[in-house]
Amino acid sequence: MKLYRLGAIPWDETQAIYHVLAQGRQEGLVICRPAGRCVCLGLHDDLEQEVNLEYCREHNIPIIRRDIGGGMVLLAEEQIFFQLVLRADNPLLTGRREAFFGQLLQPAIQTLADFAIPAAVKLPADIVVNGKKISGNGAGDINGFAVYTGNILLAFDRTAMANVLKVPGSRFREQLRLSLERYLTTMEEELGCLPDYEAVEARLVHHFAAWLELTPAEYTAALRAGAAKTARYLTSPEFLQLPGKRSRVRQVKINEGTYVRLQPFPRCLKPTPDSQNACGNRNGPCAGYAILVLQNNKIIEFAHYGPACLEPYRLQLLASLLSGCAWHEQAVKPVVAEWLRQAAGGAPGVLPAVVADWILAR
Repeated sequence: MKLYRLGAIPWDETQAIYHVLAQGRQEGLVICRPAGRCVCLGLHDDLEQEVNLEYCREHNIPIIRRDIGGGMVLLAEEQIFFQLVLRADNPLLTGRREAFFGQLLQPAIQTLADFAIPAAVKLPADIVVNGKKISGNGAGDINGFAVYTGNILLAFDRTAMANVLKVPGSRFREQLRLSLERYLTTMEEELGCLPDYEAVEARLVHHFAAWLELTPAEYTAALRAGAAKTARYLTSPEFLQLPGKRSRVRQVKINEGTYVRLQPFPRCLKPTPDSQNACGNRNGPCAGYAILVLQNNKIIEFAHYGPACLEPYRLQLLASLLSGCAWHEQAVKPVVAEWLRQAAGGAPGVLPAVVADWILAR
């Protein structure tokens, strides 16, 4: 297995290099880090839905799309990448992809252990330290080759990550930032100082070499030219603007199992005779919403902002009752019923169904 230990290289080449290896039908392990930051979209992401283009323009943050899945990420100098490219019939690939991740991530886990950071795999593809993500990983197929990519976060700018995401409002953005604080960590935070890049890379190579038979390889002029050509395509308007998956409810993944969602209130409870509503919007939903933080399909936080329709009721009580509730109909509906029993007399008959729809909207 060829080892390409490239150090700091241009941000676009960090994503282009594993494409070039797969397109050239070459196996290899790449260890590298970006010399500058960028936003990296997954293959199925929607540029317009995911990225705050105005912020990226104002702060000179370029955008690239990779040809494998996974969500949008902010890549930066304080991240070390490991990228493994294997032919489809490689004997290492026996079994399910999830099981292979368990093996692939061991060198990174052992590297963290070398720095006295106890880490573990959180399936399918995260590495966590005390439940906080320190490594995000993904996989896909390019030209019939299996490509696995991952990173170790030496440091991370959570505010920048919250800002490069296109989200509906400042409150949602702040909740994202707070969730990134709570559910993500870095080597710098675990150690109290930023570790030496070369030292981390050396330990990572050492542990991969114990698993794979590695032969150091040169980043040749031909590979560089191929990476430059591929990078132009991965950053081209036609590739960046490919239509992606869109959802009715805005959701951002923080780590495996943790999501932040914005839930618009579904409909007004106070319609007026002329079909307007008493909350100030013409022929539309109330100007209210909730921000949910879900972890392992349980409601960890429920922050509510309006709507005016619910002003007579104790929404803070609802938030308290929902804490720890499983996020499915059979669990949420009894909680809503208990909330109304405690908080509401003479509530509109449609209220339980509307509130449950609000919380469960997908």
